[in-house]
Amino acid sequence: MAVEWKHPGRIFGITLFFFFTTGCSAAGETAARAGCVYDEWTVVRSMHFGQSTLSVMFGDENFGIAGDLTGKIYYTEDGGTTWTGTIEAGASRAALEILEGDRKMWYLGVGGDLEFSTDRGHTWESAGPFPWTRHSEYISFADELTGWGMTTEQPDFYATADGGRTWNALPFPEGMGAPAALHLRTPRDGYILDTAGSLFVSADGGVTWQAHSLGLEAGVNIPSLNHSAVVRFSDAMHGVAAMTTIGGGTGRTRALRTSDGGATWIEESLPVPIGMFHLSRDGVYLTHVDLYDHGKITLLCSARALIP
Repeated sequence: MAVEWKHPGRIFGITLFFFFTTGCSAAGETAARAGCVYDEWTVVRSMHFGQSTLSVMFGDENFGIAGDLTGKIYYTEDGGTTWTGTIEAGASRAALEILEGDRKMWYLGVGGDLEFSTDRGHTWESAGPFPWTRHSEYISFADELTGWGMTTEQPDFYATADGGRTWNALPFPEGMGAPAALHLRTPRDGYILDTAGSLFVSADGGVTWQAHSLGLEAGVNIPSLNHSAVVRFSDAMHGVAAMTTIGGGTGRTRALRTSDGGATWIEESLPVPIGMFHLSRDGVYLTHVDLYDHGKITLLCSARALIP
């Protein structure tokens, strides 16, 4: 089954790249020429998916995975011009992760059904049930085997070392509020963002934690909604977060970037309304779902990636 994404105007293709401190690679220069610029988030394309969705993630400018509210998973390899439906798990798709190079990906349903794919989403295999069967909304994998999962209803935190087949409970960081985002950069280096704007950083697999503040204004927080925020780090120093924030009489979106491990953050504007976010692991492609129209998708990019 193919699903057409309807969108106005011309579609611009951009090439995935990695930005190094020594300068732009040739692929990076191609991306910049296509409209993906260094110092701001720009819209690659906006479209309307044929179904309601909470989770859509692009690994690059062409390859993406989406799940609808009935539990069906779709993939695209042409930038969203067409989508092909695959399995129907019978539970709303809630969380996903795509490793760099699209070598493996996972999709977790609200009912706790965890599937994985090693062929770019063409076929899926069950990894077994996630320990919590209701609002299992956050997963992140550092490699093919090592991952973390997090829930928001009666919050729980789990780790796997076998690709999601079995899970062990971990304690949340002391002083953490309601969870808002999760990222496992390496098997030992992980990050949890809470709705108050506190970032908790672990360098030992979740045994101990160090807390940082995003510096949100007084009275401003991240709403407790599915994927209202996302955070990624490329190394111990460089990271980026994108989020919806509410409070102070208004709701808006923003991106924040750090080059000192989360101690300080610089704000970047996002040209999208409040909604839900997923970010590719290289930090280049940000996917946004409109809060009030779960079929409206915007793909953004930043040539700055995670290295300033």
